[in-house]
Amino acid sequence: MPHFCGRTHSTRVDRVRLLDDEPAPPPSPSHEQIAALAYSHWEARGRHGGSPLEDWLRAERELTRPNGRQ
Repeated sequence: MPHFCGRTHSTRVDRVRLLDDEPAPPPSPSHEQIAALAYSHWEARGRHGGSPLEDWLRAERELTRPNGRQ
């Protein structure tokens, strides 16, 4: 359909069909979920050593994988 800018845009039906074909993005993990998993990584090391930042980043990666934590 023509628009004020002079471009042709898809119709609403086309946009809805495209949205239905795309999988929904996974929800972002909460701060609490990331913190709990990072803490568990620290505990698994015997509660010493390592890097809190690395634990946090690892937890974020694990929680945002499409197939869940592995």
